[in-house]
Amino acid sequence: MIKLNNFTRVVTVTVTLVVIIVLSVGCRKKIETIKTIPAKEITKDTTVKNKPNVEVNGNDKIKPPDSKKSEIKKIAMNRNMKKQLDTFFSNFSEAYVEPFENGNISDEKLIRFGIFHVILNDEKLIENKNKVNNVEEYGYIKAENIDNKCLYYFGKKPQKHITIKGYTYENGYYKFPRASGEQYTFSQIDKLFDLGNDKYKAEVSIYNASSGFTGDSHGTMDQWKLDGQDIPKLNKKINAVIQKNNNNGKTTYILKQYVDDKK
Repeated sequence: MIKLNNFTRVVTVTVTLVVIIVLSVGCRKKIETIKTIPAKEITKDTTVKNKPNVEVNGNDKIKPPDSKKSEIKKIAMNRNMKKQLDTFFSNFSEAYVEPFENGNISDEKLIRFGIFHVILNDEKLIENKNKVNNVEEYGYIKAENIDNKCLYYFGKKPQKHITIKGYTYENGYYKFPRASGEQYTFSQIDKLFDLGNDKYKAEVSIYNASSGFTGDSHGTMDQWKLDGQDIPKLNKKINAVIQKNNNNGKTTYILKQYVDDKK
């Protein structure tokens, strides 16, 4: 009995060892299997679904890719409106206003415009102080009258009154030599566009004619040819921006931009 029991114990221990060995081998194979899975086969789904595409411009502003630019509406002008705007823009061309952008016009340009506008359109504001041999060689314009003209047409006035080329400033007046025989310069508006917020873009043609021109400044080239006199010549084209203004209950316009058309 003792030998039999010993034999039984030996068999039991042997079987137990075999089971342990089998389990150990199996676990080792599973561990090796896990270790041999290629890293590239383990992926993460990073797809973003149902998100609209966006476009980033140079200013780092995000905007929808299908956003549409607002269209500029062309305004159909009747004859009366066109004549009024022709006259409005002629105020600048006859004063030889130089180009400026975004309301950035210098004091010198404002002063020169004011002087020219008074001389050409409001002679009653010109004062006479000295005569030489009963001839009025110089005229004088108060600086405050220059301010008023600039405010009316530009919505701003010179920050400081100064002497500019050809016009001396002294004691609150601008002094200028009287002259005559200047060529006749005028403007015609070709197209008008609504920019919104009471602002408008205008395409303007500037014409030069002799000082003796008596034709219709609102006429056409064909009409001028039929008149049988000096035909005005196109000088240049201007792109302007104007803003509607309420001046004591009356609708007026002020000039915000005036640049050469480079087409």
